[in-house]
Amino acid sequence: MSDTVDAELAVKLDAIQSLAEVARTALPLGLNAIFRGPDGLLAISKPPRPARMKFFAEDLSFNVAVSPEDAGSVCQIWAEVAYIPYTVESADRRRGVLAVLRAAEGLPHARFVIEDGQKILLVADTPIEGHVTPERLIYEAVLLIQEARPYLRLLAEEMWG
Repeated sequence: MSDTVDAELAVKLDAIQSLAEVARTALPLGLNAIFRGPDGLLAISKPPRPARMKFFAEDLSFNVAVSPEDAGSVCQIWAEVAYIPYTVESADRRRGVLAVLRAAEGLPHARFVIEDGQKILLVADTPIEGHVTPERLIYEAVLLIQEARPYLRLLAEEMWG
């Protein structure tokens, strides 16, 4: 019985050692790079597999998609902000919301996009050389939120008073 346990432990230790050696050459690790292989042991995916996640900030639910590509990765962050009011509901509110959206044009990272049905999205698409690390993802999210925050507050005032 103890020989079986010792053998299983030795296999696991060998797997951890090989993972550590791979990790040293692959640092920094990209998001979703570590996974459990078919043998049940940890492995590193090169390039990292696509990742999707969500977070909440500024009373909005943000979506994140990280897609590895040939020369690096693309980090996409977006949130549904609101719907533009119809003119029938309130012409003044509609004009105010559209004025805020026009003022936000040309921001370096954040974009407000109007989808079908007059849905306003806050979007950032960032190409990144290499893998997207957790630190880089947090940086991109904070950059988007900080850049859009004044416009989000103005939109809230125009929409809900």
